[in-house]
Amino acid sequence: MKGPVGLMSVMGIDILVDGLVPGNAFTAGAKAGILLTVALTVEVLFLGLTVASELGEGGASKWKVVGSTAGLVLLLPLGALLGGPIRAMPAAVQGGFLAFGLIARLYLVTEELLIEAHETEDRPWVTAMFFAGFLLLLLLDEAVS
Repeated sequence: MKGPVGLMSVMGIDILVDGLVPGNAFTAGAKAGILLTVALTVEVLFLGLTVASELGEGGASKWKVVGSTAGLVLLLPLGALLGGPIRAMPAAVQGGFLAFGLIARLYLVTEELLIEAHETEDRPWVTAMFFAGFLLLLLLDEAVS
């Protein structure tokens, strides 16, 4: 599928799977769950902005843009709820689910996002924002400890 429908389908699946990651991470510990929830919330914010922009450029009404974006955002807590039954499984299975979710994230970042990031001219402020975000998550990790 191409256009807004294809974009929303792929993002919907991504956000639903992303929701499984913090749902599983809370089984590993509250600290891991909180950090992943914060990081994924920021990611979903930018995904929502992308969807809203794409739909707006496609001529969709404001209500359709808001409704579609809200529907996608609600997939994150739905995914977290779907990850809840994993708590009843043995620790090795829980670790497998968490590892799968994290590796899926790493694959997406290394295979898709980093390649796309280097298709444009390098700008120092973009690199600085990457490190600022990394530093912010590191400080959040220390604050939660």
